[in-house]
Amino acid sequence: MRVAAIEGGGTKFLVAVGSPCSITNHYTSIATAPPAETLPKLLSYLRAEHKKEAFHAIGIGSFGPLGIAPERSDYGVIGPTTKPDWSYFSYPEALAEFNLPLVITTDVNAAAIAESTLGSARDSQRVIYVTVGTGIGGGIVISHQLNQGKFHPEVGHMKIAVNPDDPMPEGLCTFHGNCLEGLASGPAIEQRWGANLSDLNPNHPGNDLQANYLAQMCMNLLLTITPDSIILGGGVMQTPFLLSKVRLALREMMNHYMPQFSSEDAVEKLIKAPAFAPFSGLVGAALLAQRVI
Repeated sequence: MRVAAIEGGGTKFLVAVGSPCSITNHYTSIATAPPAETLPKLLSYLRAEHKKEAFHAIGIGSFGPLGIAPERSDYGVIGPTTKPDWSYFSYPEALAEFNLPLVITTDVNAAAIAESTLGSARDSQRVIYVTVGTGIGGGIVISHQLNQGKFHPEVGHMKIAVNPDDPMPEGLCTFHGNCLEGLASGPAIEQRWGANLSDLNPNHPGNDLQANYLAQMCMNLLLTITPDSIILGGGVMQTPFLLSKVRLALREMMNHYMPQFSSEDAVEKLIKAPAFAPFSGLVGAALLAQRVI
């Protein structure tokens, strides 16, 4: 049965119609401009697809902060954000013309569903997906269900120890300065070094600094949520050798505290790349839509 899937990211929106297994075969990418520019293109695509062959639900994984509790009036409404004109944008209002079931969550929650259901963590019961890009966000899935409380996890804003060799120790998060996102997001890397991490020499100190910050995050998640798998996705994680550097840094930080994570093989099984990158959020949105039909 056909569903529509939308992944609303900070840089672009991806939208497609199909089944979860085929959703990435044909998709449209729309730049994330203000809603007045982005929404008409999104609706035009969905109207054309619905006219061609009806779809029966719409799944949405969006940047946040986002209302995620269906029983609340702010369900599917974006909270205060620095993205121009997106504050208080309502997905239910924008998509009301289709009169279809909607399931709405964050883009990282959707990606976590995709990777835990069909992707690289499909054999795991406790999964954390973290995206490292324009921002840093995380989604938690336990027994194939999203695990969250009154608001979605905000992994990117955890506090970590600032590395003494960091030339930008103050960070750049608007709210918290040197939280994880303020130190390790794509914009933080560019401001610190004047280039993307992938553009730097492999031996540049920026690579080890980034691995240190992400390993701190992984250690915090491992010791508090006890996941079977931590999936690291997002544009920054496309940097060659970064994943292996994070694994090594985590082993060193743990310092044999939990012997089961002392070996290289064990940490490789724990910290993984996403199977559906860069479409994990789109696949997850389709899976969530399928669940409400």
